[in-house]
Amino acid sequence: MGVVYLGRSAAGRAVAIKMVHPEFAADEEFRDRFQREAAVARRVGGGFTAAVIDADPEAELPWLVTEYLPSVSVRDAVRSSGPLAADAVWELAAGIAEALVSIHEAGVVHRDLSPANVLLTADGPRVIDFGIARAIEASSVSRPGTRAGAAGFMSPEQGAGETIGAASDVFSLGSTLAFAATGREPFGDGVWHMKLRRVQSEAPRLDGIDDTGLRSLIETCMQRDPERRPTAAELAERVAGRSTGRGERAAASLPAPVIAEIARRRTAAENPPVPRPTLEPPAPAPALPGTMPPLPPGPPTNPDRSRRPSTLLVGAAAVVALLVAIGIPAGLWTVTRDGGTGANAAPSSGTPSAASASAAASSSPTPTGTRGEITFNVEGSGTVSSLSYMVNEKTTKVEDVKLPWRKTVPMPLWPPRITWKLAYRAPSGGSSFTVEVDGNNVMGGQGSAGTNLGAEGVY
Repeated sequence: MGVVYLGRSAAGRAVAIKMVHPEFAADEEFRDRFQREAAVARRVGGGFTAAVIDADPEAELPWLVTEYLPSVSVRDAVRSSGPLAADAVWELAAGIAEALVSIHEAGVVHRDLSPANVLLTADGPRVIDFGIARAIEASSVSRPGTRAGAAGFMSPEQGAGETIGAASDVFSLGSTLAFAATGREPFGDGVWHMKLRRVQSEAPRLDGIDDTGLRSLIETCMQRDPERRPTAAELAERVAGRSTGRGERAAASLPAPVIAEIARRRTAAENPPVPRPTLEPPAPAPALPGTMPPLPPGPPTNPDRSRRPSTLLVGAAAVVALLVAIGIPAGLWTVTRDGGTGANAAPSSGTPSAASASAAASSSPTPTGTRGEITFNVEGSGTVSSLSYMVNEKTTKVEDVKLPWRKTVPMPLWPPRITWKLAYRAPSGGSSFTVEVDGNNVMGGQGSAGTNLGAEGVY
């Protein structure tokens, strides 16, 4: 878990800076995942992902810098403006198919293709988020009993915890297109486990897709048998005739408010706030008679260890105001992460030297608003005598909770790091729980009667 900031390279290029929170940097499993994301992002090429500029997964605070894409996710575009027109969905299909061709040619399965991880830009869609991507030859679920990814967009084999291949991404592509064309998830709403059951046992809802060719394409992608699904290359060839290609024409069929928002974000990134001049600290007051003047600050206890993270922290803090100014809050990067190709990058052993601060001073007003939702789901039967949940240090206790229970809480825009917690005791018959951020499962567990259940985390 970490924070994504908008920054600027020494050459003036807008970049996205991802940094791991200090408490997670010591977690070897999390560090391995971050290192894998950086490695996969470097391997994947093509024009429908986000290019990697620099990275250092081995730093004391691991970081990754990619190109910044002024964009709106498919999820947010549909939520704000409704289903996309058929022409826009065809463009989306062409872009995602081309991205998957590059991803699969690199020997990688994305495993988390969903509307939240497809960005609509002025020159076509981009696929991001390689945090849970795996090599094709080793793409089983990482831990027994867990399912990484967005439940409503997984393939049946991924939802069942089986070893998956490139065909799983094709199924997720079809699910994403269905969402874009209808404005709803193809397997309905509900808690994470309910969606998984529907994915494995029910047919997707595709009513409302009037374009017969588009509906046929989606049905082909969402075949339950992976062997019957087309490859990404076959899809790219099939949809090529319906796409206008790259450039501004690719976005022309998007809703006008979405086009306007993309343009606003691009303009804001090109015109960052001007940093305020640094004020000189006041001179220390003269020492009173009989007292010792203050000593100058001493050297760090471990210069080699402290130098690298301190420089990075200064740069990250300085870009927060710019991030807020263009409407892209710092947040959880397992829902809004960037990924891409590293063909033009090489590993760095220090801080991101290309990324420098380009933002207003830290005295900017505290931003208001929300940046997504966190949902607590508790499954089972019977009644929980007492349950508590906390978001951003605000704890709420609920008594006599009848299961199943679900609570969605908006995450505030500020502070950039949000703490959350869920705690309860399983009733007779046992219980299970999941924690979701914007529909993506980030934590879960289960236990028998009387077991203390819950989880906590930081975004």
